[in-house]
Amino acid sequence: MKSFATILLIIACTNAFTSTSTQRRRILPQQQQQQPICNNNGPIITRLQSSASSSSSKPEQSKSQALPPPSTFREAEVAGLRLMQDGRHEEALKAFQKAMNLPGSRPDILRTANVPGPSPVGGSKGGTQDRFVQNLDEFEFQAAHYNVACAHACLGNVGDAVNNLQKAFEYGFDNFATVRADPDLGNLEGTREFDALMKKWDPKSRGIMGLFGK
Repeated sequence: MKSFATILLIIACTNAFTSTSTQRRRILPQQQQQQPICNNNGPIITRLQSSASSSSSKPEQSKSQALPPPSTFREAEVAGLRLMQDGRHEEALKAFQKAMNLPGSRPDILRTANVPGPSPVGGSKGGTQDRFVQNLDEFEFQAAHYNVACAHACLGNVGDAVNNLQKAFEYGFDNFATVRADPDLGNLEGTREFDALMKKWDPKSRGIMGLFGK
């Protein structure tokens, strides 16, 4: 009887070990499949991350596989910022300029023209054709012009850089400490155009009296 019980115990332990091993083999592939999903932070970020990883391992392949063109302001902005980090300032400038003409985050309705024929409510003229659009909000305009200014400054285009900085200020950007500390705007320091712009907009540039208004 003892030997028979011992045999049953051995069989039970063997089945338990086999079952546990089988469960582990089933779980492991599921965990491996979930890893890339957990790292997904959005469509554009995912594309940029995959492009960066492929360029480090397969540079020739990454050059031949271009990213799809951006379809929103945010996508073009992120692409331009990555180009700035890589020192590709001319390409970054084009990306930032293109971003201004892409859909932003502010919903709006564009009324284009009168519909031909009489009005459906009895008027002599027809109604208007309405189209839903996504325009840039004031913060996106601030970022757009500031980024364009940085790209121009890196390229040595002082006039264009200052003009776009002024547009960013007009849309409400007022972090003047950032402007003075930004290395991308370093080429503007000491120029007559930049000093005049900052004196006009930054109260600290005008001394104590400037704190009481422009």
